[in-house]
Amino acid sequence: MDPFETLAPLAAAATVRIHAPPAGYAPDGPDRRPWGSGFFIAPNWALTCAHVALAGGGGEGGGREVGLSFAGHTARGRVEWAQPRENSSPGPWPAPDLALIRLLEPVPHACVWLSERTAKVFTRRDVAFFGCTEENGQVHDVSGVCSIRGELGTGGWLKLGNEDEIPEGASGGPLVDLERGEVIGVLKARRSSGRDGGLAVSVVQLRRLPSPRGPVAAGRDDLYQRVVHAHDQYHADRHRDDHTLDTTWTDAQSELGAGAGRALTPGQRTELLGLLAELPPPVSTKRLDELLTVLSGRPHDGRLPAPRGWRDGLGQLYGLRQGHPELEALLRYAVHAATAERPFPAPEDAERRLWDWVARTAAAADLPRSFRATLADERAARLRERGTRGEGAPPRPPAETGRARAAPGALTEPFVLLEITRRGWEPEGYDWRVCVGQPEGELGSVDEDLGAKTSDGPPERLRAALAEAFRRADEPEHQAPLQAALPCALLDFPVDEWRLTPDGPPLGTQRPVVVRPSEPHATGEDEPGALGGGLQELLRHRWERAHAGPLEAAVLDCADHRPHQVPGPADLRARRAGVLPVLCRTEGSGAEPGALCRVVAGGHPVVLWRRETLDRGTTCAEFHRGVHGTVTDARGAGLLPGALWRLRAAVGDGTPEAYWSKGLALLYDDPAGSPAGTDDPLEAP
Repeated sequence: MDPFETLAPLAAAATVRIHAPPAGYAPDGPDRRPWGSGFFIAPNWALTCAHVALAGGGGEGGGREVGLSFAGHTARGRVEWAQPRENSSPGPWPAPDLALIRLLEPVPHACVWLSERTAKVFTRRDVAFFGCTEENGQVHDVSGVCSIRGELGTGGWLKLGNEDEIPEGASGGPLVDLERGEVIGVLKARRSSGRDGGLAVSVVQLRRLPSPRGPVAAGRDDLYQRVVHAHDQYHADRHRDDHTLDTTWTDAQSELGAGAGRALTPGQRTELLGLLAELPPPVSTKRLDELLTVLSGRPHDGRLPAPRGWRDGLGQLYGLRQGHPELEALLRYAVHAATAERPFPAPEDAERRLWDWVARTAAAADLPRSFRATLADERAARLRERGTRGEGAPPRPPAETGRARAAPGALTEPFVLLEITRRGWEPEGYDWRVCVGQPEGELGSVDEDLGAKTSDGPPERLRAALAEAFRRADEPEHQAPLQAALPCALLDFPVDEWRLTPDGPPLGTQRPVVVRPSEPHATGEDEPGALGGGLQELLRHRWERAHAGPLEAAVLDCADHRPHQVPGPADLRARRAGVLPVLCRTEGSGAEPGALCRVVAGGHPVVLWRRETLDRGTTCAEFHRGVHGTVTDARGAGLLPGALWRLRAAVGDGTPEAYWSKGLALLYDDPAGSPAGTDDPLEAP
């Protein structure tokens, strides 16, 4: 049996041509000339490359209309998501170079099977591609076989073989694993210079779809879950339909023997994914990762996007163990999914249908009765535990972590760390790293870049890394704080004003954002070694005293509406603990050069200051009153990150009483080296 002959009709039927939106009724014309290819991944949803969907349009992003031609139909669609939205460089579009298109009216069509696995490189064997190309003025469907030689970079790009010829116009088409019978990538580019191989984008990068900005109260609130649930329900419905003899992707996978040696047959996998798709999604990526860690013994780590939905988690459990142990892990996973906390109620009987499938599958596989009894006991215990919490109670992780009460100022929840290091030999260059940190002190790297260039805002890759880190760390009741570790000369950098998407809100309105020196307890350029050997003791004492409270604000550089000289090193060292230094003046209002670094060098781990803003319009008296009230109300330094979060959100909402705080920033530098956090859980403003 030739796998290509088996899979080609299925893949070709779901492949589309992407072009300008149709105008009029002409069957052909300039609006039908394709920009590239794409393919349906769920009813009324097509996936392609961003550079195809936005051809000639650049930054129109989610509002752009396009045309799609397939199986004798031409329909209008709207680009609901594209990342990136434009390419300012002359080279290839940056990663992930994906776009999601929604049909504006329903038209019958076929859909591909998307792999649910998490992998850097899915296969080293031949894969098939599908798309369209133009030759002699005529547009033709095209397909072929190519090979994957490895990965390129960290953005999910798959490198195709140097000898492979990908026709122009096939960009955006599906890349099909011929062994497993599933789509694993999106064609991105043909080979360049006549020698380098082409590129494809891993379908795992679809998990970079934006997370919902607010609570998830229905399935359509999360675009990623909305699309993948529709995908899995489509294939489950096709598999159950015995009134047609049309070959399905599940049939093709069975013919290929794709389930050989695996715990589930293709039919069982299709049925299970369909049942999981009937449930609301996991409460958070963090909770899903905790469950997978319990079942597999290892958390998700690395630069691939973390699992977001039930199908992703299932795919991550494949192949961990062979035979019955693998099946046992998958069945336990299904039990946890059927009894999990929900962001909104599950449809009636959906949980029961999933449990019935688990019980039938376990019995049919002749698993030991003791294991089947354990499954039933675990289900009952989890349902009892969920019932005792009551409606609206905060979800709990699948396994208790046994955390002790945190020390003053210590983090009790995950956080995101951004480290920026200047390149002394490159004035315009810097290195950055984004990590997810745990209260126990572990750091998991998400991504890093060496030699980024200074610009007005974060580059696309850094924005993507921060978005992924927040997905891994956030929960409905906890927005992970961002700690930016910056060189002393860049502490004034407005990280809290960054936006992860062009139309998104500033980071500082969405979560606590604080800064700290990236150099350990920097002494400043003008006062090297000012504190000598007593630095650590002084910092630790002030840190503990600031968190014990009460805390008093002291403005150092402004008095009687006039600039005031910042005290010298000896005076700064001698100031009593429990007094929080505040800087009022900015460069445009008489600030001393290096004043912030001098205060940091004076042994102060917590400092408030305000940056220059174009529209502040606030007098010094207003600022002094506001900052004194904020520090007094906080009672201790541990509540200051949350207080600033609420102030920034209030400014963003247009609350006049908060305008005095525009540009307010917080240095929060734990001398023990653990990143910034809060004493108490933070609630969204």
